[in-house]
Amino acid sequence: MSHLQIKSISESHTCASTSKVLGKEATKGWVSKRAAAILRSNPTIGAKKLQVQLEQQFPIKMSYSKVWEGMQCAKQELHGTWENSFKMLWSFKAQLEETCPGSLVEIDCKKIKGRMHFNRMFVAIRACVDGFLVGCRPYLGVDSTHLTGKYSGQLAAATAIDGHNWMYPVAYGIFDKENDSNWIWFMKQLKIAIGTPHGLTIHTDACKGLENAVRKVFLGEVEHRECFRHLMKNFRKKFQGDVLKYMWPCAWACTPRRHQILWDKIRESSPDAIVYLETNHKQIWSRAKFSGDCMVDYVNNNISECFNNWIKENKSFPVDILMDTIRGKIMEKIATRQKIAERLTERILPSVINELNIKSRSLKYTITGSGGLKAEISGLTRDHTPWRHGVDLDKKTCSCGQWQISGKPCTHVIAFISSLRQVRIEDYVHDYYSIECFKATYQFDINPMVDKAQWPVVDPGFVMVPPKLERPAGRPRVRRIKSSGEAGKRGPYQCKRCFQFGHIEKTCREPPAELGDELPPPPKKR
Repeated sequence: MSHLQIKSISESHTCASTSKVLGKEATKGWVSKRAAAILRSNPTIGAKKLQVQLEQQFPIKMSYSKVWEGMQCAKQELHGTWENSFKMLWSFKAQLEETCPGSLVEIDCKKIKGRMHFNRMFVAIRACVDGFLVGCRPYLGVDSTHLTGKYSGQLAAATAIDGHNWMYPVAYGIFDKENDSNWIWFMKQLKIAIGTPHGLTIHTDACKGLENAVRKVFLGEVEHRECFRHLMKNFRKKFQGDVLKYMWPCAWACTPRRHQILWDKIRESSPDAIVYLETNHKQIWSRAKFSGDCMVDYVNNNISECFNNWIKENKSFPVDILMDTIRGKIMEKIATRQKIAERLTERILPSVINELNIKSRSLKYTITGSGGLKAEISGLTRDHTPWRHGVDLDKKTCSCGQWQISGKPCTHVIAFISSLRQVRIEDYVHDYYSIECFKATYQFDINPMVDKAQWPVVDPGFVMVPPKLERPAGRPRVRRIKSSGEAGKRGPYQCKRCFQFGHIEKTCREPPAELGDELPPPPKKR
């Protein structure tokens, strides 16, 4: 019997056991089994990264579509079916109400042709509401963002800010689209959860449905601000030229006089712009119009953008996993900040003191005392035009208006305090920025919950089916296309301190702009 002996193997040998092949071994089921383990540890991984990871682990070349299909099967195995994800919302509601008593969780259904379809949901965890009411400034940014999973609805949120200016989620919910009905329902639930605390300010974008909802639900009992960045996005579509250089300074103006001067310059540059603003943007967008009760000087609704960016990797999750994931992220954030609060001492938050120290740079002012804790602060603009402001430390006022709106001393106050002995700047910062308020905000715990397999089985008395899908043909878009005014596609920064272009307030080395300063022209588009 003869034997076959292999003496050598060519280096060009390419069988499947030694290199990658374009074979059909990687079926959808095969990918699903391997992807399930990866998704457990990294649930936000995309199909492209999953493809790369699998090809590095196994000597098989896989197509993107095969990996995507396998990933969807793995997700269904891990999270359940589309229909079951909506049914599990009742179990999530029961478990959250049991774990965190006093939380407000509402599920609204809509009857269509005799069947009860899911319509919308609202969640306000008790610890978040209590922390907002006792420690945060009465300010809420409200907005929504598109979901990117099979349910192509909207995730809405009401977000506050603490003394550090850190994002503090108060409530969130989901509905199918931004319209009057959904926003009115969401704002009604929000009002039930938090009431109408004194000085409550609600900041929104240019959404008409949300604008109408704030007016109809809160009946003029709140200060309603409009995001100036969204306003300018619409404004630039209609107006160009010198009128643009007065818009942002007009929004940043802190006194009625300065606002009126800039308003008149807008009128001189473009009379139609005044008509447009008075007709289409009736909400508050200038600091000169702020009441000052909430001690937040934001003209943009950036805090809502922070929340949307915070949860952007989770927007493709099934609805029950999405609601529970956001709850878990909030729980973790509160626990982290509790540890930070334990280490803080003194009276005012260190970040606020550091901000005031930055503001004290390059202050070449003349200080003339007028008895007691009052003084006149004067100086010259870049054009050598004299200016003067009056400061009263007892009343905590400055004629520039910045102190009254933000609750933090302006540069004129800082200069005056620096000239006095035995007077600490910490004593003239509003209590909203105190360590005591920060600790009060995060004193409440969100109790941990069990996994969804152990949630209570709830029978609402009817069978709730998923909402009808309404989506355009083609592949769903995950990443939103940014407009020209958003981060990543913007022009030079404009400083809020000196109004010059090319840097921001934090790194500004120039003296603050005063009333007589000539504003720089807007930068030309490249």
